[in-house]
Amino acid sequence: MGDGKGTIYNMISLVFLFLTLMAIIFVIMRLAGPPAERQEAAVILPTQVILPTLTPSPIPTTALPPTFTFTPTDTLTPTNTLSPTPVPPTAAPTQTITDTPAPTDTPTITFTPSISPTPLPTETPTGPTPTLAPTQNPYLFELRQGQVVLTQNFANTAGCAWQGLGGQVFNTEGTPLNGLKIHVFGTNFDRTVDSGSNSLYGPGGWEVPVDNKISSQTYYVELLSPGGTVVSARIQVTFPSDCARNVALVNFIQTRAT
Repeated sequence: MGDGKGTIYNMISLVFLFLTLMAIIFVIMRLAGPPAERQEAAVILPTQVILPTLTPSPIPTTALPPTFTFTPTDTLTPTNTLSPTPVPPTAAPTQTITDTPAPTDTPTITFTPSISPTPLPTETPTGPTPTLAPTQNPYLFELRQGQVVLTQNFANTAGCAWQGLGGQVFNTEGTPLNGLKIHVFGTNFDRTVDSGSNSLYGPGGWEVPVDNKISSQTYYVELLSPGGTVVSARIQVTFPSDCARNVALVNFIQTRAT
């Protein structure tokens, strides 16, 4: 079997072999024996609850309230404490007799008419009544439709931070004209532009900005020929300091050829 450590290892191996055999024999015996009785778990039922029986109570008798009879008693006795105050008799008016003086004779003055000369008849001229010639407009152009139109700023995106004048120039046939000069001036302001310089207002259009805010300033506009001759009356424009009316449209139209 060997000596030393080999002997010890052999002894240990024999012990484990013996224990293994005993375990195998125990398992075989358990398998060959009758099966163990199966114990079923006992079920514990809950205690039955017995509900109490409600006993109807007697219906209480409702007693009617006593009836009270009220007998009205008239205890108010009208008392008239106001005694009529006798009205003193009205005194009869006293009639005053006034003596009316008798009419006196007034002497009448008679004037003797004098003889006035008879006016001689005047001769009425015959023939058509002469008519006065209408006064001719000294200017070739005038304000179209006779008015300045104030409207909201549509010329740019500045909105209320802008104020100016603009418009168009037309000839007698309503055709837009280019090349005429529009003179705009006022307090510390003077500027001249040509018609047709700004097509945003249409053919023959022009524009003159006057401020970068709305105000109530007054300006004057007049139309000049290409050579600088004034050909329209002076138009006055007063702004109302209103954001909805910060653009003044001034349109000119020609009224006669020469």
